Amino acid sequence: MLIRPSHWVVWLPTLWGLGVALPPALPQQDINTINCFDLVDESQWDLVLGLNMTTASLSVVVSGAGPPVITCLNRQTVRYLVSVVGDTTSQPYLLSELHTWEGISGQLVRDPPTFPYLIYGGRYRLQFTHCGQDRNMTDSCREGRDTKTVFSDFVNIQPSVNPWCSPAQFTGNTSLLSLDTPAVKGTTTVFHFSFSPCSTVQPYDTANVTLYSADTREECGQEVTASQSVEIFTNTAGEAAIMYQSPDLAGDRYYCLSVTLSHISCRLTTLERPTHCWLESDAVWVPATPIIASILPFCTSHFACAWLYIVVGGSISLILSLVMAITCVRCCERRDRNNSKQRDEVDFPGEVISLAPLTDRRGWAELHKEWESREEKARGKILLLYSPDTKLFKELQEAFKSFLDLACHCDIYDLFDDALFDTIALDPSEWLQEFVNDKDVKIVVMSSIGAYRRQQALAGEMPLNLPDNSLLDGLFTSGLRFISSYPGLATSGRVATARFEMLHLTEEGHKLGPPLSGPDTREFLIPTQLHELFCWVHQLKPLDLMGKPWVNYHLEMQLLQDALKLVRRDRTVMDRSCGGQPNFTDLGNGVTMI
Repeated sequence: MLIRPSHWVVWLPTLWGLGVALPPALPQQDINTINCFDLVDESQWDLVLGLNMTTASLSVVVSGAGPPVITCLNRQTVRYLVSVVGDTTSQPYLLSELHTWEGISGQLVRDPPTFPYLIYGGRYRLQFTHCGQDRNMTDSCREGRDTKTVFSDFVNIQPSVNPWCSPAQFTGNTSLLSLDTPAVKGTTTVFHFSFSPCSTVQPYDTANVTLYSADTREECGQEVTASQSVEIFTNTAGEAAIMYQSPDLAGDRYYCLSVTLSHISCRLTTLERPTHCWLESDAVWVPATPIIASILPFCTSHFACAWLYIVVGGSISLILSLVMAITCVRCCERRDRNNSKQRDEVDFPGEVISLAPLTDRRGWAELHKEWESREEKARGKILLLYSPDTKLFKELQEAFKSFLDLACHCDIYDLFDDALFDTIALDPSEWLQEFVNDKDVKIVVMSSIGAYRRQQALAGEMPLNLPDNSLLDGLFTSGLRFISSYPGLATSGRVATARFEMLHLTEEGHKLGPPLSGPDTREFLIPTQLHELFCWVHQLKPLDLMGKPWVNYHLEMQLLQDALKLVRRDRTVMDRSCGGQPNFTDLGNGVTMI
């Protein structure tokens, strides 16, 4: 008796159970009408379901279904729709794009599917749908016509979702996310992200990254430069991490990166999504690299290749100098050869022009000997006016007077001379008038903070508070008023100011103002311009003298410099109180109140 094709569905399991092979002459259209997974024995479903709890995935193990199923699938030319389905509780945790496979029957044998992201607990099973065919041999799985469906047994899966990946933990939980500052390396940028994942990082975890560029930081996120899918890995801290290194980028632009995770928790519409499903980096500036970077990759910036520029520039200058030197030598030799060939002689009947002998220049040592050996040599006269700001500053003036006396060969007149104190204090103006009338006397006023503030007080621009014992201060104020108000004295060329260098009491901000400043009033910096002060007093020109000015006066110069160092170390007057002005009242060391 022949078996009709419509009865093969009933007879095939019996024949295979008895070890009988399919008839080789069976019509192909009859094989295509069978769902091969109907041949799976109920006891074999555990072998077909390849559950891997480590990777949270479920695979179709066709080899576990037995040789009859494999032979049936290899002979068929129909399509199958394989999907993971759950019960009413677990079905919301499934996605069709992740948990559905469709393909030719033979492909099930060669490359069976694996379904990822089974991380939510529940009961799941496989659904095998045999797709029908119309007369045009096109599949009709999507339409659901002429389909035959087989379900496997259920498998129980324990949840592997971390406790913080729940809607209650999303809000305000910023500790689960870390966005590192992008690192710029040449024309490439490296972005780092790390976060606490909802489940263990799996090999199939990926993220879609999109790189944006803009001219300004605020506009970054509109113009797409590149996009790519990158893997997610576990860092040393046990967190999920994403690293993306951009290709070579155009310089002088801002770049930022956005990341979209492919994790199932970020794709389910039935659940609230975690906060790290979409990440965005800060905008980073990528500078342009110089043209030389294309030849020398290590020259990522002009600063990095500064040494190269110096070497190349120096080499070019050296070569150019050598070429010019050789050219000049050759030209001179050629001109000499041409001149040697000219034998014409020209008579010169005129007189020989002779230059008058230049005036011999004197040396400093010779000039000093004129005062040391000849007593009748006139000494200079200097009226020195200074404000006794501190005790050490007054001692510095004594050292300065000593240097002017011994090294500059000058007689120094001082308002604070103890020997003439009674005479000066009786009438300072009369005493000063004698020196003004003497045309040989030069007047030097020392610029200092005290002198500056007294001049401001005389001009009515600053109040002057003097203590009870202010006799010395009054002498200087009287002398400053007399010199400033005497008609034509400040512009006569006989008055000059002087300041000690690198001293806080005589810094540039304390220079005296008009009439003791201007084009007709010299200012000397002590000790650098002491030789110019010497020439000004003795009416000499510094360029007419040769040698070192103070070669025979090292001791006097050293004593002056030592006194200057002591005042420089005395920084007590720089302490500020009461509105930021120096306080000269509560300090020791002979400070005078200003």
